[in-house]
Amino acid sequence: MNNLPKKQKGASAIVTIIMLVIIGFGAYVGIQWVPQMIEAKSIDSVLQNVEDAHRTDPVTSVDDARTRVIKLLQINEMNDMTGAFTVKKNDGRITIDFSYDRELNLLYKVKPMHYEKTLQLR
Repeated sequence: MNNLPKKQKGASAIVTIIMLVIIGFGAYVGIQWVPQMIEAKSIDSVLQNVEDAHRTDPVTSVDDARTRVIKLLQINEMNDMTGAFTVKKNDGRITIDFSYDRELNLLYKVKPMHYEKTLQLR
C-alpha cells in the first residue's frame, strides 16, 4: 500500500541533452580556435627564429629580412602567410610586421579576430 516512487539514479534526459549541447558548442568553438592559436604561435616562432638568426648573422637589408621570413614560413608550411607581413627600414632599424584576420563562428555571431605581431631588428 505504501508505493512511493524510488529516488532517481542518474541525470534526467533534459539535463543530459543540455550537457551534450554545452559540450558540443565547446568542441565546435575549440575546433576553430585551436588552429588559430597554433598559427599565432607559429608566427611567434618565425619571428623569434629571425631574431635569433639576426644575432649571429645580422640582417642589413629589407630583402634579406624578407627572404628569411619567407624561408621560415615555407619550412612551417605557412605559404598562405607570405602576403600577411611587411618589412620596412626606418632609422637603421628593420621592422617586420605581421597583420592578418581570421573569423571565429560562434553560431549566433561571427567574431572577427585580428592578429598583429611586430619585430624590430637593431
